[in-house]
Amino acid sequence: MTTALGVSCDDDGNGVTPLTHRHIIGGFFQNTGIMDGLAVSGKSDLTYQVSAGVAVCSRGASDGKMLAYWPGGATTAVAAGDPSNPRIDVVWIRALNKPEYAADVDNQVHVGVTQGVPAASPVKPTIPTDATEICRMLLPAGATATNAATMMGDASYALPYGATLGVLAENWDRRSFGWTADKGVVVREQKVTFTVPTDRLVRFCYKCNFSASAPTATSVSEWAMQFYLDGQVLDHSATNFVSHSTSWTTHETSYVAVVPAGTHTAEIGGWFGYGNKPNFHYNDSQEGPSGTWTGRRFLLVDIGASA
Repeated sequence: MTTALGVSCDDDGNGVTPLTHRHIIGGFFQNTGIMDGLAVSGKSDLTYQVSAGVAVCSRGASDGKMLAYWPGGATTAVAAGDPSNPRIDVVWIRALNKPEYAADVDNQVHVGVTQGVPAASPVKPTIPTDATEICRMLLPAGATATNAATMMGDASYALPYGATLGVLAENWDRRSFGWTADKGVVVREQKVTFTVPTDRLVRFCYKCNFSASAPTATSVSEWAMQFYLDGQVLDHSATNFVSHSTSWTTHETSYVAVVPAGTHTAEIGGWFGYGNKPNFHYNDSQEGPSGTWTGRRFLLVDIGASA
């Protein structure tokens, strides 16, 4: 049995336990991450400065989640840069819980940094299991202070249930050009890289404008395309577009796929089908007849959690 948040303790002092409260907090968020603030910057020494802010932290699914406020301050110091190779340092935040976990030193919020291993192509180090990553900092070879470091990628933000991430990635080919590949030859292009913090439903969107090359009143041009995720074709994502006669026709398609948490690549593969080869059209105008000449726009949009 548990007591609901907002309900008073009974006469014996039974009420909402810290664990119950953590599970209630966990019900609001899909993942751990930054809620507000916690900007990281280098300093003239070997510590990193972390601004005031709030993060969602967790020791694991069975322990729920916590909201941790950091008032601002520096991490502990890291070593100077390796003479030959760069490394990745990960800055993190965690909420200790001394009353419930005897190994914890206190019940305070701590910000820290885990130093990576120098390498020609460095990888990020593993942080404590109860820590929430704030950001990754690339420290160049020979650095004597962290103000030489640069942030890698995007910060990881906590997502309330029901929230979406909006546009994840875009590749807009703003060109007018003629297709040159032979019939049936798949050309893979417009690759993008994106990251999702949890398993997500992602809409793959594509829009293009083309006409038949050397058009006549009876001309036909078919161009087809399909979506790829991490180098693999998405099941039955292929679509064929047909432009007739002398028309410069705009075509559009979309496809929804489940994308697991992590960093991914996406791209399209296009091919000429039959008739005359296509000529693609783009115009800088944003409205009116010329505004329909969109070139080729590939867009990924997050539409919510997968479950």
